[in-house]
Amino acid sequence: MADLEFDRAAVGVSAKKDWTDSEEFGRIGAVARQISIVGIAKNLPEGPNEGVQSLRDAVRNYRDGMKDVIFEFSDACAVLGSGQEKAIANYDKTEAANGNLFIRDVREGIAVLSERLGG
Repeated sequence: MADLEFDRAAVGVSAKKDWTDSEEFGRIGAVARQISIVGIAKNLPEGPNEGVQSLRDAVRNYRDGMKDVIFEFSDACAVLGSGQEKAIANYDKTEAANGNLFIRDVREGIAVLSERLGG
């Protein structure tokens, strides 16, 4: 089995990058929300304008859908960033706990060995 190594610095860099990505997607989403569809198509001078209205509706739906997708990307980057920060904290806590357990086990082992050897 290959050795598994946790690189805290590399994860930290990634977490910071993901937080920046989240903010950037948030800014893009805010701009997407402001895109106007008013001038997307002009009414025909005569006859029904059902096609023009259908085009406006389709563009509005596309804009709103893309805005939602962009904000979801922002949320995903934030979750990823916070998840990495949480993983780092959990790793540090686990590492400390396992280190303490190891020290306890070594001390107990030494005590048992010392008792068996009569000392």
